[in-house]
Amino acid sequence: MTKFYRYINERKGDYGKGISFVDIDETIFHTFAKIHVIDKETNELIRKLDNQEFNSYTLKPNEKFDFKEFRDAKLFHDTSIPIKPMVERLKTMIERLKVNERGSKIIFLTARSDFDDKNKFLDTFHKHGIDVSFQPTVYVERTGNLKTGTVEQKKEKIIMDYLKKENYRRIRMIDDHMGNIRQFASIANKIPQNIIDSVKKEYNIPDGEVVMEFYGLVIDPDTGKLSLYDKKEIY
Repeated sequence: MTKFYRYINERKGDYGKGISFVDIDETIFHTFAKIHVIDKETNELIRKLDNQEFNSYTLKPNEKFDFKEFRDAKLFHDTSIPIKPMVERLKTMIERLKVNERGSKIIFLTARSDFDDKNKFLDTFHKHGIDVSFQPTVYVERTGNLKTGTVEQKKEKIIMDYLKKENYRRIRMIDDHMGNIRQFASIANKIPQNIIDSVKKEYNIPDGEVVMEFYGLVIDPDTGKLSLYDKKEIY
């Protein structure tokens, strides 16, 4: 078994549900949309940012973002290039969940907001064999719709919302941006005791046994290789 499948393996029996949060840009696909940085007063273009640059860019007081390219579903559909090792992993994960779902989920967690054509956007996944129609097991969350916070903070909010709603024992993030992965790694230290107690109660976990596991996995967009940045266990 490869290292990756040790990280994502859905354990047999009643071990409990898992949830995987997977980035899209430069994690599943090489994408080419740019975010425009615009001067607020003149509306002139200051610079263009790619996905990684946007993740860590801080606006100056006179600047604003223009996301028109990031909302362009046709551009996404026509130009995205699959990162094949990651696409194959996702196809395998979804097929496994179809055989034995047990309430686990795969959430595509993007910094983008809504696209101008939802179906065209989803067709990009379908044409590469990723079944995003397998809902509610597979779903796309768009943190760009949130009004405040950095990309890292928005992704953390979405993750915490899921952990508050359902009891998951394995929580994973796959992302190319280290800032997102570091933020994810900090979540294990912030889990409220009531969530831990709820998971423990649902799965009848005895004292001294791991209640929740957090895996932060970084992808190399050039090779599709995954590496474990951080693993945390909550007892």
